[in-house]
Amino acid sequence: MDRRYLFDRIKALQRELSEIAQHNRKYFTRKHHSPTDKSQHQQLRERVYQIRAELYALIERTAT
Repeated sequence: MDRRYLFDRIKALQRELSEIAQHNRKYFTRKHHSPTDKSQHQQLRERVYQIRAELYALIERTAT
């Protein structure tokens, strides 16, 4: 696998995780959440699991 692709992909995932972390900080500073807020938060939570799976897959591919 191309090292440049790996570097760029990991950087993009790091940026996305940073954005999600920022959203979480804002989300948890509020007491009450609208149904839309809750839905968006759940979608972002699922996205974190997708990112983790992608990172594990990248590790597996580069290990072989």
